[in-house]
This record gives sequence, C-alpha cells and structure tokens, in this order.
Amino acid sequence: MARSGRTAKRLAAGPTLLLAAEVSEEIADALMAYDPALRVRSDRFAFGNGVLLHGPVGVTAELAAKAGLPAGTAAAYYADIIETGTRGSRPDHAKWQDAERLVRGLAARLGGTVHGERPAISLNLSASVYTTQALPAEQVISVLQPYTDDTLFPDEDQDVPGAYYLVSEQEPRFLTVFWPPRLSRSVLEPPPLALGDLRDQEPARWELRSKFPAATAGRAIRLLVGEAALALAHRVEGVVIDPYGFPVTRPEDLLPR
Repeated sequence: MARSGRTAKRLAAGPTLLLAAEVSEEIADALMAYDPALRVRSDRFAFGNGVLLHGPVGVTAELAAKAGLPAGTAAAYYADIIETGTRGSRPDHAKWQDAERLVRGLAARLGGTVHGERPAISLNLSASVYTTQALPAEQVISVLQPYTDDTLFPDEDQDVPGAYYLVSEQEPRFLTVFWPPRLSRSVLEPPPLALGDLRDQEPARWELRSKFPAATAGRAIRLLVGEAALALAHRVEGVVIDPYGFPVTRPEDLLPR
C-alpha cells in the first residue's frame, strides 16, 4: 500500500485530532503540559504512558476522501500506542484509553474535533486533586462545603481501606471520593504524566465527580467543579488534573470550549 494509503488508514482508524488550521505552537504547549518529559521525534510525539501522537499531517482533499474525514480539515494528528506485551506492563486497552483521552483533551483546548472507528469511552466531568499532604476528612469538608447545597459528611468505602466518600442527604452537585496513596502504585491506572516528579511520590487523590458527560457539561457546573478542586488543591499544595489528563490552573481551564 502506498504511503498515502497507510496514512489514510491510520487517520480513519484514529483516535484522530482534526483541525481547521495548523496550530503548532499551541499544540506544543498543550503536549508539554500533558507530559513534561515528552519526547519529540521527527514525525511523532512519544509519551511516558505508551502513547504516540503522529503529526501534523497536512490533509489534502484526496487524503480526506480516502480517510473519510470531513471537509474543511486542514491538519490532523493521529494517536497510536507502543505495544510491548511484556509482563508487568500496562495492558494495551489502557493505553488506547489514554490515547483517546489525549486526543479529546487536545480537541477541547484547540477547537478541534475527534475522529475514529473505536467506540468512544464514557467520561463524565470530573477533577482530581493529587497531593502528598494528608488532610483529615473534616478539613476537606470545610474547604468544599461552600461549593455544595447540603451538609457534607464522610462515608467510608467498605471495599477499599482508607478510601472514603463525602456525601449529603440530598444529591450533591458533585461527589468527592478520596483514594489513599498506595493506589498510586497501580499499573493499570497510574498517576497522570502531568504531575511530573509528583508521580513518583505516591500521591493521594481526591476526585470530584459530576453526573454530567464531559463533552456536554454546561459552563456553570464546569466552573463550580473547577473552583472547588482548585480550592482544595490550594489547601494541600496539590495539582488539579482534568478527566483527559491535563493540568488545570484556572476554573475555566476545566474542559474548555
């Protein structure tokens, strides 16, 4: 198969980021935020979670037709994974999920769209706060209480020692879950690359979950969850990460439109 045919096949398979114009500087900044240890090669970016991002690919009318891409696509980036299959490595399906999250996160930040043959994974609006500082549940409640409508109280997770939920009598606008530091050792779901050196310090994590899909969550709930997560991060000197694996430093950075 000719090179253009192979490229068209990969663009069609995805996950692929489609852009109406090339945004080299913006995408470089976003990728460095996603993985500070990013490795750049001649035609691709390599990440520490086993994901590769190829591009930019200039999309001609002929290539768009071969790959089934929509009209108006000027540039594209397609993701792939490094398949190792070695014992103790992350399974390929976990790497493909990271690849999709990366592409979807870039699309949200750069005004692009996502194309691919695989069914999209289900992601709700959430924000995770990673830190090495322990904080009692009562103090976490004092930080998050202003962002809820009802009184919060802790409820232990019976299946995971050391984990707990912050619940209320009425359904909260977001549910907070605490995961203890030892879970950071997970091979299947390790801490995000954006944490840099913090990844190796077995950080604890609070996850603020909403019931709204990440792709369609409204501005008000995005700002609320972003503000609450950043308030908690400020209290514990932590880092906020969005559901795609990108760092959040302002409320409006949580799943931007």
